[in-house]
Amino acid sequence: MCMYFMKPYYVIFFLFFSISLFADNLRIALPEQDYPPYHFVCSKTGILNDVITSFSMATGIQIDYTFVPEMRSAKMVKRGDVDARMESEVWLVDNGPYYWSQEIVVIEDVLVVARGAELIDFKELSSLKGGVLLGRFGYVYPKYELPVVNETLHRENFYSDLEILQSLHKDTDTSKRFTVMSRSVVNWYIQKYPELAALTISDENVAEAPLQLQFSYNSRGKKYAKEFNDFLQSLKDNGGLAKIIARYQ
Repeated sequence: MCMYFMKPYYVIFFLFFSISLFADNLRIALPEQDYPPYHFVCSKTGILNDVITSFSMATGIQIDYTFVPEMRSAKMVKRGDVDARMESEVWLVDNGPYYWSQEIVVIEDVLVVARGAELIDFKELSSLKGGVLLGRFGYVYPKYELPVVNETLHRENFYSDLEILQSLHKDTDTSKRFTVMSRSVVNWYIQKYPELAALTISDENVAEAPLQLQFSYNSRGKKYAKEFNDFLQSLKDNGGLAKIIARYQ
């Protein structure tokens, strides 16, 4: 009888292939641009990223990240090409069914206009005729979607929040250009670029939305949504989530 012995490196390859084949991987699509302090691409840090990393460490589930534009990630999660993406039920325009995580953190949106401009001129939709909303490609602004469709309000798109703020910073007080942005995002960029503190920012929130993970509506999405929600609840209960959020304030 002839016996076959695999060479050591074949054994290692076989074991590695077997482990990879049966590994429990959660495929997550996140924005290809920073969304401070919730998500930083290069360092894979931020409030959302740190929560996901903690989930991976607690459960042993490996995270496979994909960094893509917002609209592409929406298509990927709908098709099941990825298991989850960053989203909020408040922002969703797609009526299709999905599984959702609990609220991770609340996004507080504020109104931002040029330095010296009067906020009162931007707070009512009726006063925005001929105005320009500065927005991010792929982002939804629920309050302003209809005026844009009706062409009473024009929308100008940018690839990053920083580009929006820097563009507004160049405007005069008579400009009718404005943006709606997370208060935390605005504050983060003001810390990095102090000249942006000259912009006029509303004290009151103009909108609030829970930052969540949106899971595909299939067996994988259902499984991972439950596991993530179980973990997230325990992270809230033991104070771990509050500590993560505090690191970025």
